[in-house]
Amino acid sequence: MSINEVKTGTSTLSQMILKQYGYKLKGHSGLIYSLMIVQLLSLLLSLSSNGGMSSNSDSISIAVRTYTGDILLIFSLLWLMVVASLLGSQPYRSMELSVVNNRLVSHASNILLLLTYAAYAGVTSTLAVIIHRLMLSATLKEGEFLLGGLQIIPQDLLLGMFVATLYFILLAATVYLIQSFGLHSKGLGIILWICFFAFGFGTVRIFDFNLGKVLEFYAAETSLGVFVLKVFCTAVLFLGSSVLITKGMEVKR
Repeated sequence: MSINEVKTGTSTLSQMILKQYGYKLKGHSGLIYSLMIVQLLSLLLSLSSNGGMSSNSDSISIAVRTYTGDILLIFSLLWLMVVASLLGSQPYRSMELSVVNNRLVSHASNILLLLTYAAYAGVTSTLAVIIHRLMLSATLKEGEFLLGGLQIIPQDLLLGMFVATLYFILLAATVYLIQSFGLHSKGLGIILWICFFAFGFGTVRIFDFNLGKVLEFYAAETSLGVFVLKVFCTAVLFLGSSVLITKGMEVKR
């Protein structure tokens, strides 16, 4: 009898999932420290200006420099991509043999872990924007000022955390699905990774059909409710598909 054939009740299964989740959360606590290092590095890089303009007259000289905190989000997204790839890889799933009871427990605990990391990264990367503005303010020279000052509306901050977390969840679900396909075929996994970058971040044109950027399906959405629905449905579809794809596979191949 394979490990996948172990039968458990609903309450027992829930306890096993939570226990496995807690075990993984504690065992991978070092990943949180790595995220801190990544965000600290992105903070330092974001202090450099990425553009500007200047204007001069007989008595007045004005120079405008542009700064962006986008790199904070990008670095955190890359971190989560690596984490999701690790949790969905064959070597990692093989190591679960000694602590996991069945495939469902493995997937459920991994999904809970990814959701936790997504929420943590979404909140911290948004809060890092405040630190970014404080650091910019502290480096101002005489005669310089920060447009908008340090004023941050709490509602906007909470909304930023929420939206950032949704993007992190979407990324984690996508990468986890790609890794699940890759368990069956490395070639298929490579093709899906290529499609991920091409369709997600590049403009793809097939014959007379311009597929555009898939990312814009989410980023261009102006309604928060519709955006949440899009991300929720996509995440459920991708994570559910990951479970179904590996349903017939043993924890250790």
